[in-house]
Amino acid sequence: MGFLAAIAVALVATDARADFDFQFAAGLNGSWLRKTPSLSTPPVITYARELEGGEVPMRGSVFTIGPYIDVALTLDDRWSVPLLGGAGYLAVGSYDQVVTSYEGSLVNVRPWSTFRGDLLLPGLGRRFKHRRYMWGAAVRTGIGYMSMGGSLADGRDSAPLDLSATTFVLQAELEACRRLDPTTRVCLHAAPRIYDFGFMNGLTFGIRGEWGR
Repeated sequence: MGFLAAIAVALVATDARADFDFQFAAGLNGSWLRKTPSLSTPPVITYARELEGGEVPMRGSVFTIGPYIDVALTLDDRWSVPLLGGAGYLAVGSYDQVVTSYEGSLVNVRPWSTFRGDLLLPGLGRRFKHRRYMWGAAVRTGIGYMSMGGSLADGRDSAPLDLSATTFVLQAELEACRRLDPTTRVCLHAAPRIYDFGFMNGLTFGIRGEWGR
């Protein structure tokens, strides 16, 4: 009798346990940054002097595009827990050279050389389904990276600059999907950046495939 009671308890526990599944997503993203932040430069040595590392002021916006991957956990087919994701972006479009200054020297920055990278960390979301369609919303955190190339003019000398910046990211994720088969969907998604080098300073959007329930 004790053995049978243990089996019954195990079955009840199994039925009460939340149903979960892993979901994988991959696609192509566009990323728009409304205002380019100040970028850090390492120490610079020119013919005339040696400059310590510091901040180079910037201006203007930048648009980039690149691949995107993500892994999430779904609970009871209703809750979504984004786990880990990543994206890499390169600048697209036409940009003018940004002329700024650093420590009294003229600096030329090339926005068309921009690279952006995102490491997306865990968050929490909710999903809604109706027949072949699904809608979802989530909030998650992450880390963003940005780099640009440039040069510093000091008299007759010119030194290359490798400029970069890192930021905390907080974004809201919205998606609308159509199911192709029981475990495959195609989705349009957008993620307003609540914080990305500043409050309400950007947006990512794109199309992706999703695999999982």
